[in-house]
Amino acid sequence: MGRKSIVKNRKEKNKKVEQWTQALLPKLKQTDLGELTMDDLALLMNKSKSTIYQYFTTKEEIFEYITQVRIDTLYTYKDEITAEILQLDYHYETLARILTEGAKDISAFYLKQLQQHYPNAWRIIEGFLFDLLEDLKQFYRFGIESGQFKPISVELLLKLDEFFILQLVTDDKFFNSSQKTLESMIKDYMFLKFEGLMK
Repeated sequence: MGRKSIVKNRKEKNKKVEQWTQALLPKLKQTDLGELTMDDLALLMNKSKSTIYQYFTTKEEIFEYITQVRIDTLYTYKDEITAEILQLDYHYETLARILTEGAKDISAFYLKQLQQHYPNAWRIIEGFLFDLLEDLKQFYRFGIESGQFKPISVELLLKLDEFFILQLVTDDKFFNSSQKTLESMIKDYMFLKFEGLMK
């Protein structure tokens, strides 16, 4: 008869756990996430496996946590942008800064790997991206109606955003051939989009 697994209560995650899990991201830019073991993750985090198991039960849980922490910081864009729009003083640099901060230490290859191997973590990102697209739709309408933006098709603008946000950010071949980072590509995209829209 096999050993019964013992269900342990996990410790509550704190700022230190957040820091050492987020520190993983720059180390995983070109790593096949499907091949990683808990031993590998422990080594990369410079922690013992027993320390990791105090907070997490599986690799999936680790990647979901890392993703949720990063996405939670990205949701701050809503408050900053809404405040600027209400004051009719919107600067695209605010959104670009927040999104590039979110993409810091992340590669298109990493995002593609996350999508393939950790679908629950990817769904967290997708949820944020769909929220972002919905906010952009309202933002474009407001900008056009208030006369800040040129009268361009909102549907076209959203299609461009949808392609960039949902497809290009995981196209590691494109990024490899262009030698661009995800952060720099977001900056370029935001500059082209909003400088072109402004009257």
